[in-house]
Amino acid sequence: MSRRTLASGFVSSFAAALGLAIATPLSAQAPVGDFYFFDRSEDGTQQASITTLAEENPVKGAGGLTWACEQGEGRLIVSSTYLGRSMRARVRWAFDGEDFGDTESWILRRTGMAVIAPPEITSEFTRRALQARRVVIQASDYQFRRHSYTFSLVGLDEALGMLPCEFTGSQASISRPTVLLARQTEVSAAP
Repeated sequence: MSRRTLASGFVSSFAAALGLAIATPLSAQAPVGDFYFFDRSEDGTQQASITTLAEENPVKGAGGLTWACEQGEGRLIVSSTYLGRSMRARVRWAFDGEDFGDTESWILRRTGMAVIAPPEITSEFTRRALQARRVVIQASDYQFRRHSYTFSLVGLDEALGMLPCEFTGSQASISRPTVLLARQTEVSAAP
C-alpha cells in the first residue's frame, strides 16, 4: 500500500488535530505532490493550508508539516506528539542530510501538540525548503526528549502557489491569482 493511500484516510482527522479546522466542513481538499491542499475559505475570508505527513507516523497522525494562511498571515506549523504545556518548545531542523542547525524556540500551541515558527524562521525555512527534497525536524518535549519527523518536500513550490498568502522565498506571490480547486481558477503568469 502506498504512502499516499495509507495517509489519505487520515488527512481529515490530522487537520482537525492540528487545530486548523474550523466549524464548517472542508470545501476543497486535494493532493499536490506529497502535500495535501485544504481550502476552508468562507464568506470572503480566505483560509487555506498545505500539509505533508511525516514518513514515520502517517497512521497515528503525529508529525505533520503545514504552511497555513490564517487571517491573511502565513504560518509554518509542525504537529507532533504531546510536547507539554509551556509557551515555547525547542525545535531544530536539517535539510537533505545536512547537520542540524541551532536549536530555536518556537511557539507551542495550547494543545501542546503543535509548534508555530516565528515569522523570521518561517521565511528562512521556506526559502531553504524550496531548494530541498527532504527535511528532518526535531521538537523537544517537556522532558527534553527529542521527537524526530522526516518530511518529503516534493511538490512544495506548486502547493505554496495555491495558498492565498505569501511565504517569503517562495515562487508563490500574493499578486499571482490563487488556484482554488473548488473553482478550478486558471493561473496566469505574474507580470
